[in-house]
Amino acid sequence: MARDIISKIKTKIAFCCSEFGKRGSILLEVAIATAIIGVISSFLIAKTIVANKIARTQLTKNNIETTAVALASFVANYNRLPRPSFDAEGRESADLGMDSSNFVGRVPFYALGIPAKTALDGDGKPLVYIVEPILTSDFPRIYEKGLDHFFCEDFSPKIFVDRIAVSSCNPVAFVLDTRDNPPSVSEDIRITVSKNTFWILRDELLMRYLKNAPCRREVPVEPQIENGSSAAI
Repeated sequence: MARDIISKIKTKIAFCCSEFGKRGSILLEVAIATAIIGVISSFLIAKTIVANKIARTQLTKNNIETTAVALASFVANYNRLPRPSFDAEGRESADLGMDSSNFVGRVPFYALGIPAKTALDGDGKPLVYIVEPILTSDFPRIYEKGLDHFFCEDFSPKIFVDRIAVSSCNPVAFVLDTRDNPPSVSEDIRITVSKNTFWILRDELLMRYLKNAPCRREVPVEPQIENGSSAAI
């Protein structure tokens, strides 16, 4: 009788140990699977974050380039650059004199005829548009002819970019940037270059986008008629 009781107890203990072993094994497998899923998830999340950052950076670059082309087209049509916008409608601001602070604002996308989303960076924030004040004047022409003011005339520039030497004969025409890199504005406008800063000199604007000759003091003289015949060429 005692032997039967001892045998039953041993059997019960062995069964319990076996069940505990199975449960421990299952818990261990679950823990390993959870750890593997966590590692894979963290890798995928990190990769997604990097991919989204690259996409936003590329979108910023594309929008800046598209805006630059639109600004060049504006010059081709109106012989001047547009003034910045200070409202969400993208309308060009009124002519408020030559105060430097009036020439740092939003891209005037309505005046340029481009979609509002093109005037945003990759994070959906408005791009900053900085323009040389004198180049927004109503010039009758690009090059010198007669005594009128013209787009290519020399003047004292207001925009200074820290990586280039600005001159009166070839100033910075405009700068496009993100809000993360605001310029320093006082009597002039000083810009510290960041990874998104885009600037273009007046000559570059004419040659690169409009395929025109650079600014110069003299333009080719048209053949003059003397004594009823064409002048020698």
